[in-house]
Amino acid sequence: MSGDDAKSTGWPPVRGPCYLRTMPSILPADVAAVHDGWRRRGHFVTLAEGQRLFVAQEGEGPDLLLVHGFPSTSHDFAAALPLLGAHFRVTAFDQLGFGFSDKPAGASYSLLDQGRRAGELARALGIRRAAVVGHDMGLTVAVEMLCRHEAGELGFAIDRLVLCNGSHLVELAHITPLQKDLMTDEGAAAFAAAFDAERFALGLRFVWGDPARTPEVDIRAIAYWLADGGGLGLIGKIARYNLERMQHAERWRPILSRTRVPIGVVWGDRDPIAVLEIGRRLAEMSGGPLIVLGGVGHYPQMEDPAGWTAAVLRLCGTGA
Repeated sequence: MSGDDAKSTGWPPVRGPCYLRTMPSILPADVAAVHDGWRRRGHFVTLAEGQRLFVAQEGEGPDLLLVHGFPSTSHDFAAALPLLGAHFRVTAFDQLGFGFSDKPAGASYSLLDQGRRAGELARALGIRRAAVVGHDMGLTVAVEMLCRHEAGELGFAIDRLVLCNGSHLVELAHITPLQKDLMTDEGAAAFAAAFDAERFALGLRFVWGDPARTPEVDIRAIAYWLADGGGLGLIGKIARYNLERMQHAERWRPILSRTRVPIGVVWGDRDPIAVLEIGRRLAEMSGGPLIVLGGVGHYPQMEDPAGWTAAVLRLCGTGA
């Protein structure tokens, strides 16, 4: 699918008879292999509220916490994990409502609560200090964690913060028609009723600079995880995070210039939604460095894991 095709239908395309197929009860063998392989690399941690979060930890050294975005999972970082693990003890986890983590219908999926849960998870894992990397929706969750760090409420100390390809300054983002639809009850219900994992995965390729640089099955795995365990029923609650970015702008923007925590920005410059200008503005607001990954789209950790890892290491004071 070309970028023009994706733009004309929303991201990903949601209209047309080929989209009206429900989630199969059995995963395709190659997708099941990805899911099963990732499940074996992790374990579950139960929070005080009784919710279980899936966690993958690898490597040795100082702690590095990775926060994924929407609509995906901790597996977004799978290709980069062994590279980062040579320098850090890396923790990647599925936020509540995503991947293998619990998906309770009655829970709050506000980014305020997701940031609080991230702190609780770190405490449960014995993390006292860590660098934090946030991507996509996880960028803003990481900023909420920074707010809690500054208030002494996070439960561990943030040593450094790295922000990556997310529409934190949502007024600058090229929000798609689908993203707007998902912010309404009607749009979310229509999306869930019409969901087709393969079609969704095809449209998701629109946010890559070059989808051929990522194994196709890894992109498809995102789509199948989205529907797993009743995830489609939560879409309307989760996808409102872009509204929160405006509602809590006075909390989540000034902190970037007030904090003493070093902040760095790494950005794929071919992101069609969280455009490079957002990365430039975040670097200006925080006074930190910006590393641009040329020719790379919205998922640089999947599209160019070596380049993205090198940038993260540099921003964390570890790389050359």
